[in-house]
Parts: sequence; structure tokens; C-alpha cells
Amino acid sequence: MNEVPTLVEHLKNLAQGYHDTHLALQAQYHKMESPEEFLVELKHREAALLSRFRLVQKHLLDSLEDDELEKAIELSRIFDEIRVINEFVIQTLVGKDSETGEAEG
Repeated sequence: MNEVPTLVEHLKNLAQGYHDTHLALQAQYHKMESPEEFLVELKHREAALLSRFRLVQKHLLDSLEDDELEKAIELSRIFDEIRVINEFVIQTLVGKDSETGEAEG
């Protein structure tokens, strides 16, 4: 019975962290000199976070038994697919902005 409130608290904290990060990125974007500067900042931040994620992922996968390992691997697949989709969207939007800027120039 104690696990449910703990799990709910963890999920609540994750949701709050997601919300806070979103708001912080919005604020940071509005303070930047240019969208290109913001994109560079995001790429650096993403690289650091990805390194941290892969380190924790490796330690987690090393510590799990078969059933839990399969679930963690599925979560990793989902994360990687989301990351690829986000990367594609960003590259596509930046590419369109570059083409629009060249056409106008």
C-alpha cells in the first residue's frame, strides 16, 4: 500500500519537472538574441543530457533481471524514437527557415 503514494509522488514530481523545464525553455528563448543562438544552446544542453541519460541507462540495464530488463529496453526504444522524431522536426524546421531566409535574401 505504501508503494502507490510513493509512485504517485514520483509521477507528480516528474510532471512538475517537465512543466518547469518547458517554462524555463520558453523564458530562455525569449531572452536569446536569435533563434540560431537558442538552437546552438539547445544542442549543447541536449548533448550533455543525452550523455547523462546513457550513463544512467547503462547502469540501470546492468542491474535488472530479464523481465524488468525487457521493460527497460522497451522504454529505451520509445525514448530513442521520440528523440529521432524531435531531431527530424528540428532539422526540418531549421532547414525550412534557412531556405526561406535564402529566398528572401
